[in-house]
Amino acid sequence: MTNQPKKDITLIGRNQLITEDQLYSYMYKSLKWTDRLKKEMTSDFIKKHTCKRELIYHPIWLIKTLVIADRKPFPPKKMPKMIFVDAVSGYRGLITKVPETTKQPIPAPNIITPDIDQTDIVKDYVHDVQKKQINRAYVLKKPDHKIIDSSLVYLPLWFVSVASGEFSKQFVLNANTGESEAFMSQLWTSGEWLNVAK
Repeated sequence: MTNQPKKDITLIGRNQLITEDQLYSYMYKSLKWTDRLKKEMTSDFIKKHTCKRELIYHPIWLIKTLVIADRKPFPPKKMPKMIFVDAVSGYRGLITKVPETTKQPIPAPNIITPDIDQTDIVKDYVHDVQKKQINRAYVLKKPDHKIIDSSLVYLPLWFVSVASGEFSKQFVLNANTGESEAFMSQLWTSGEWLNVAK
């Protein structure tokens, strides 16, 4: 077996991923309550009927910005804000806590290629967040905005397919926390967040 080429990327988190046993437990917890009520449905059942399991790395832009609010005669008030943009779907918003990151060599086939791959394009999505999510908090004069830094980081995700005679499902879980990322994954093919009003 030949070694896969690796690429150094910046990961969200400290590369301390959930264990295999934890993975199946989190998969079970992410099920709808109606599925969990089924007698045969356990984390062991899910593990037994797993037909595909893949760890992939999904691209996300993190953008550090500064909100500058004029308040004459006093000096302007400057507030840091962190914005994220999903580099595949365009889904975007504010995050309250700057995530830890670490640089790691990762097998290239496991890295998802970003569709939003240029910083000048990312700016359009950032401006959309500033306009719709930040500016609305200012009733009178809208603040100025400044982009301090932008970086492309990668979120580790478990893609797991489970199939049995009576149950089949594709799971997408955050490999750092075990939380379901079903909502985020649905947006990758919807296209609803890709357009930005100028």
